Amino acid sequence: MDDIDNSYRSTDSISIESLSRGVAIAPGTCGELVQGAIQGEPFLVTCPVDLWSEVTVELNPGKCPDGYLDKSSSALKLTLDYLGFAASDVNIKRKSILPEGKGMGSSTADIAATCLATARAFGRELPPEVISKIAARIEPTDGQMFPGIVMCNHITGEPKRYLGNAPPLDLVIADPGGSVDTVLFNCRKDLASKNFQKEPMIKQALELVTRGLLTEDWEMMGRGATISAQANQVVLPKPHLAQWRQWAAEMGALGVVVAHSGTVTGMILSPLSPHCREVADYIKKKKPEWKVWTTTMINGGLR
Repeated sequence: MDDIDNSYRSTDSISIESLSRGVAIAPGTCGELVQGAIQGEPFLVTCPVDLWSEVTVELNPGKCPDGYLDKSSSALKLTLDYLGFAASDVNIKRKSILPEGKGMGSSTADIAATCLATARAFGRELPPEVISKIAARIEPTDGQMFPGIVMCNHITGEPKRYLGNAPPLDLVIADPGGSVDTVLFNCRKDLASKNFQKEPMIKQALELVTRGLLTEDWEMMGRGATISAQANQVVLPKPHLAQWRQWAAEMGALGVVVAHSGTVTGMILSPLSPHCREVADYIKKKKPEWKVWTTTMINGGLR
């Protein structure tokens, strides 16, 4: 893994007999506050939420890995390679409330938590810069392993800018159904041209979100997120976005956020809005077939 800073590698000798158990948890996301490309470089601005994936890694327990956790298994192998170790008997256990294929960062959460849990089984910690680059080798990655709210290149895993702390705001998230494969989405032949088409709006969205986070002007941040959501209609249209924006306005929300490569839409509530459960109940009455969550925006970072 030559593209990852090796200053964090262990130089100590650890025998296979000393291997133990590591646990880590990673937050999911409500899509992204902003996502697109500027001058051809793809990026996203994270939107971590208080919904989690927990991964436990037991090294040398005499058990085989869970076969269905392919991405976590890849993350474990890459992490062991990075640390300079190999283990044949490894068990990975995952507990997650994050749905897959919706744009809520479930894969990144599983991968990131697996990386850190593996390192912790050796008594080590890994910085988010290493974890994100390992994750990017498996698939395009969200950036919820970084503290706070960050702008990062989701293709390379490289962090670009720390934008500030997450606002203490409630979110209502809705999923009308379906799924999106992140890998296939980012392989679309028309993606670069679509990103170029929406670049002016994305620049505006990024400026508003950046300034809003810097000045704690959450209404400005919400406007930026809404612009990015609307701009993404040329890439991955949300059929119900206009209706969702109308409901957000009725609820006095600060703005809307979407999974730019997923199915979910979110509503960023104002402290003056009705309680998030009331808003969720309102949405459920309008669309009983939708899956609806209530949560809170939080700082990123693994625990």
